[in-house]
Amino acid sequence: MKKIYVFLVAMLALTMVGCREHMISEENLPQPVIDFAYEVINDTVYNLDYYEGCEVRIFPIVPLATDCDWEISDGRTFKGQDTLIVKFPKAGEYMITAFANGGKKTNPIQIAAIRPIVTLIQTDSICTVDSSYIAFDVELPNPQNLEAIYQWTFPSVKDEAGQVLTDYEGVNPGKVMFTKSGSQPVKLQVFLGGQQLDVVTKNVQVALKDPAPTLYYAVKNGNIMARKLTDLSTAEKYDMGVSSGQHPFNLVFADNTLFILNPGKQFNYVNDENGVMGDGSITAMAADASAISTVISNVGGPAFQDPFYGYVDGDKLYYSDRNTGIFSIPLNTRNQVWSLANYPYFVQNAQLGYYGKGLAYGAITGGLCKVEGVWYWSKTFNGQGIWRFVDADILPDASSYDKATKPAAGEILTAFYVKAMAYDAKNKLFYFSTYDLANGIYCMTYDQLQDAALMKSLGSSSDLKNYQLKGSVELLPIIEGGKDEGSSGEFAGICQLAIDEATGDVYFAYRASDKAESGLYRYDFAKQTFSVIEDTKGIDIYGVAINQKPTKLF
Repeated sequence: MKKIYVFLVAMLALTMVGCREHMISEENLPQPVIDFAYEVINDTVYNLDYYEGCEVRIFPIVPLATDCDWEISDGRTFKGQDTLIVKFPKAGEYMITAFANGGKKTNPIQIAAIRPIVTLIQTDSICTVDSSYIAFDVELPNPQNLEAIYQWTFPSVKDEAGQVLTDYEGVNPGKVMFTKSGSQPVKLQVFLGGQQLDVVTKNVQVALKDPAPTLYYAVKNGNIMARKLTDLSTAEKYDMGVSSGQHPFNLVFADNTLFILNPGKQFNYVNDENGVMGDGSITAMAADASAISTVISNVGGPAFQDPFYGYVDGDKLYYSDRNTGIFSIPLNTRNQVWSLANYPYFVQNAQLGYYGKGLAYGAITGGLCKVEGVWYWSKTFNGQGIWRFVDADILPDASSYDKATKPAAGEILTAFYVKAMAYDAKNKLFYFSTYDLANGIYCMTYDQLQDAALMKSLGSSSDLKNYQLKGSVELLPIIEGGKDEGSSGEFAGICQLAIDEATGDVYFAYRASDKAESGLYRYDFAKQTFSVIEDTKGIDIYGVAINQKPTKLF
C-alpha cells in the first residue's frame, strides 16, 4: 500500500512539472508595442465626462523605450512628449494616435457638447393647473469656469407674487404656477463665455383640476399626442414624447396601456417571395408614457403579417394582418418576435364559411370590432363589406371552407369599402366610414344592422344617404392613386373611430384630399355637429384611442 502511495505522489509531481513547463507567466504574455489611456484632470464633479473645453491627460500604459509622438485628428501634433495635457474646444469624436517603441496605436475619444441639465422640482405628485408650483434646478458643466448667462422663456405662467411671467434672466427663476393644462414648454437658453448653447426645453405635463377621459392620437412622422376630453377649445395637447412609428393605423387602450399598431414603412402590396420584408410591430406605452416596450415584432418576417388593425376583448389583444387573418395575444405579451409556429392565427379568411361564397383570396383587411358578442371584420378588396362571425363559426382548418355553411350572423354592407368602425354599446349605435364614392361618417342602429332585407337593399352610395351623419358630407378622404400611400383597397383616409362612452361623442383622424382640411375631428353626439380641433388642422393623423377612465392627468 505504501509503494502505491509513493508512486501516486511521484506521478502527481511529474504532472505538475509538466504543466508548469507549459504555463505562460504574466511577464511572458504578449504585450502591445504601444498603448495609452486618458482621463479628465482638475475636475472632481465631471471627471467621468469629457465635455468640450475640459483638460484631458493622455498617457502611455506600457513602458516606453523611445520618445512618444502624438497626432490628433483635428491636425495637432506633439513631438517627444510622454504625457499630453490637451483641451478639445468643440464636441465630437476625435482620433488620437501615439507613436513609440517602433509602433503606433489609435484610440477614439468622444467629447460631449455642454448643455445645461434642468430638473423639475415639485411638491405635488402631479402639477395641476392654477394650483401647483414648479421650481427648476439647473446644473451647468463648466470646466473652464466661463461666464454664464441664463435666459428663460415661459408659456402661460405666474410667479409666486401672482404676476404673469413670460421671461427671466438668471439661473433661478423661482417657483411658477401654470395657468393652462397640457404639455407646457419651458425653455432655457444659456450663453457660456459668449457662445450660444443649444436651447433646452422641458415639457411640463400640467393636469386638469377635474378628472376627464384621455384621447390619444398618433401623428404621422411625429409623436403620440394626448388631449383631455373636456372643453377642447381651451384644453391644450400633451406631447407624450413617444414616436408614433411610420404608419400607426390603430391605437388600442386597455389595462392602463396604449397599444400602438404599426405595419411599418411598407403596408401595401409588395412581392415578398422570401417572407423577409416585414417591418411592423406593436408597442406598449404606459398611460403616462413612463414605460415603453415592444409587444411583438415582425421585423424580418413576412410583410403581409405586419400588424394593421386591433381590438381588445377581455385579456387579449386581437390584431389583423394585411389580408389573411386575425391573431390573438395576451395583453401582457412583451418583447416577442412573431412566428406562425408560436403565434398561430385566431382565424383566417379560409376558416370561415364565407370563403369562396363572397369572400375571396387577397381580401384586404379594414377594421375589426365586436358588437353584442359578434365579430365584425371589414374587407376593402375581393369581398368588400363586413363579414360577421362568432368564435364557434371558425373552422378547424383552412381546407374545409367549401363544405361549411355561412355564419348565421351574415355579411353586411357588401357593396361598400368599410375602412373604420366602432360600436357605441350604451346607445346601441354602429358608426363606420368608407373610402369609396360614399363619403363621410355613417351611423346605424343595432336593429338596422340585423335587418337582412335592409342590408340587401343597400347597393350604392345613394342608398347610404339616410344614414350619413349631418355635417360629414364634405369629408373627402384620400382615395386617388398617387396622392397618398397605398392603392385600391388600402388608402388610409380615416383609419379609426373612437367613442367617448360617457358622452357618445365620436373622435377620428381625417386625412383629406385637401391637406389643409386634415386633422382631429369630433362628432358631438348631443348637438349632432362636426368640428375640427383647431390646432390639429393640416396635421396627418392615423390611429385614435380613448382611456375612458376620468383622470386629472393620465
